[in-house]
Amino acid sequence: MQLSTRQTRVFMLASLLSSGKPVASSRILASLDCSEPTLTRALKELRESWFAEIKYSRLTHCYQLTEPGKLDKKSLRHINEALKLNAELQQSETVSRVFLDKEKKKAVSLSLRMSVLRKIDQVVRLSETTRSDAVEMLVESGLDELIARLKMNR
Repeated sequence: MQLSTRQTRVFMLASLLSSGKPVASSRILASLDCSEPTLTRALKELRESWFAEIKYSRLTHCYQLTEPGKLDKKSLRHINEALKLNAELQQSETVSRVFLDKEKKKAVSLSLRMSVLRKIDQVVRLSETTRSDAVEMLVESGLDELIARLKMNR
């Protein structure tokens, strides 16, 4: 199961603070790749969900886990395993990602002879597409050759 962005952030925060040593807020922000308000929400969730006590030092701008609450070694091991599995899933997902962005199209009006239109309709039937797709296929397949011939005639 893939973790949500929020879960990933909270788990990474728990992992970063798990040593009990002070961790610079700049390091946390860079590791989580988030803003200060997002970090504040993640800290709140970590405190409430895991009953962890986290102190902030204004002098050093560091966070420190002072009381782990339910964040025992077993829980942290599961958190780190979940983060590792999530990273692997995201790696495999980026390889097989599908982009649903449509190419922008513009409606145009053409005046064609009926014989040309019948040929386009024949391409439509054979390729089982629309007229627009058939015209695009015909243009793309012959356009490079036509441009090359026109350049040579100049």
